[in-house]
Order: sequence, then structure tokens, then C-alpha cells
Amino acid sequence: MKQQADIVTIDRQGRWWYEGRQIIHPDVLALFKQSLKKDALTGELCIHYRDQTLPVEVESCPFFVRDIRVARDAAGSLQGVTLLLDDETEEALDPESLRLNGHGVLEATVKKGEFTACCLPTAHFRLAGLFEESGAGGFQLKLGGKAYPVLPSPS
Repeated sequence: MKQQADIVTIDRQGRWWYEGRQIIHPDVLALFKQSLKKDALTGELCIHYRDQTLPVEVESCPFFVRDIRVARDAAGSLQGVTLLLDDETEEALDPESLRLNGHGVLEATVKKGEFTACCLPTAHFRLAGLFEESGAGGFQLKLGGKAYPVLPSPS
């Protein structure tokens, strides 16, 4: 991804860049992540802060799942999966949004369906460890007594 002046970029590993320099200060990263918005008309991502707007270019997705937490009932059946996101928030996995992207990485929608979050390796393998084979040769996630197929992302 080309680094350009006045454009914030998020690379495939979830690293944020501005003017060719990686943003590493935790307070700045937190501010940028909290200020990330999607334009309702164009779908383009921007950071809005005070009177400034900076466009955001994304290689794969704007948020990343660092890890997961699993809830099971007394019988051991999977009842819920909580996504632990890179912005230090947590939210329940929407199993209908779970997909395998073109790079073989699990992803799901987050933030009330507004954004996509890609799983980092720890979350990817822990989540994939919950899958069962489906009759069609694919995989599914059984959650709350219902089976959800894990499908490829639409291109």
C-alpha cells in the first residue's frame, strides 16, 4: 500500500501509518480508532477529529480481533463467542457475519455491522478450533443450538 501525505493507512497486520511513519503511541492510536467513521454516502473511511478530516486507506479491514472468549452451557455446548478487539473493546460475535476472506483469514462484522474485523492469528486459530465439518465438505460453527456455515467473503 502506498503511503501518502495526509492519508492514514491501516496495513494487513493492523498497524496504523501516517505520512509514512507508524503510529505507535497508544493514546494517538486509541484516539484514531475512536474517531474512525464511515461516510454514509460513499462508504469511505475517515477520521474526524475537531475540525480535521483525514481519509483512511485500509489494506484488509479497519479493526482486528486479538482473541476470543467462549461461553458454554453446563453440558459444554457453545453458547456464545466474544470478540476481543484491537481497540480494547469487546463484543459478541454475530455468527451470520463470520466469513473466510480471500487471504484465508476469518473476519466478521463489528461495531453494529458498520465495520469488518479480521482475526489476528491467535483469534483465528482459537475460533477455527470451534468449527465442525459440515455435510457439504465445508465448516460450520454450532452456536446456541444453531449451525452457521463459514462461507467465503463475497468478492
